[in-house]
Amino acid sequence: MKFGLFRTGIVSLFSFCLALPGALSGADSRERAEAYLLRVARIDWRIRRAALKDCPVSAMRPAFVLDARSAYRAGKEARLPDLPWVIGFTDMAAAGGALVPGDEIRAIERIPVSQLMQGVDGQILPEHILAHIDRMVPQASYRLEVQRAGHVRSVDVPARALCPGLTIVKQGRRGDAFSDLHNVAITTGLLDKLGSDDAVAFIIGHELAHTIFADSRKGPLSRRDKESRADLYGAHIAACAGFDPGKAIEALAVVRSMNVGGLSLTHRPYKVRQQAIAQYLSVRPDCQAAFTWERGEK
Repeated sequence: MKFGLFRTGIVSLFSFCLALPGALSGADSRERAEAYLLRVARIDWRIRRAALKDCPVSAMRPAFVLDARSAYRAGKEARLPDLPWVIGFTDMAAAGGALVPGDEIRAIERIPVSQLMQGVDGQILPEHILAHIDRMVPQASYRLEVQRAGHVRSVDVPARALCPGLTIVKQGRRGDAFSDLHNVAITTGLLDKLGSDDAVAFIIGHELAHTIFADSRKGPLSRRDKESRADLYGAHIAACAGFDPGKAIEALAVVRSMNVGGLSLTHRPYKVRQQAIAQYLSVRPDCQAAFTWERGEK
């Protein structure tokens, strides 16, 4: 079962890419896709760093953001080998200056990126690299083989601890956000409507709660209770990551406008959810302690 602000189903890394098909193509498509990717990656980094205290496991991850031509291909072409390149960083202070935008990554810890980008279905995407890094033995830095201006060099790239998993950007006009046991997904349609990074942070935090608390597994809480907990956690972790948690109220208004009447069976009424968040935020969240929630907190 997939949990989210909207539909039900399963989130898979191998179902998403940043290609913008149709009228958009070439450089315009890639530029727009990379803008979405950088924005979400930077918000996600801050949220996952702040959520570290609540995660049952942790990962050490470099602060680079990658793209690759394979993300813009379809069919058999999507399985062609490719070198991903650096398009930016989630945290300039954590980046360490070892990489610059445009650097092509050839290997990480002597493992060719052709292996790290390979999905179980054969699709080759840069997102798979971070998923592989999350499963590596945690290290304070990773040795990368980089190609820059035609020259190959080895560099040590620092890593930072964070909650493992990814937030994937899915192209689509429909407003949607969802998660499973490992990853979060959000559509470009919802990103466009949300506007502020603070609102996006709440949405990512809400979905991350479902992965942290393994809400897709059976347990003593009802579906509505799990969604109520995720609402409060989304506001809580957004505040702890330095975002304005009050924007959670606006985010829910956007969700309602894009999905009228579609969540009544799994979520409490929007007004109740907004009131619960406002009440929770009336006291400053304790970002040093692990998040706690008791049934009955609506």
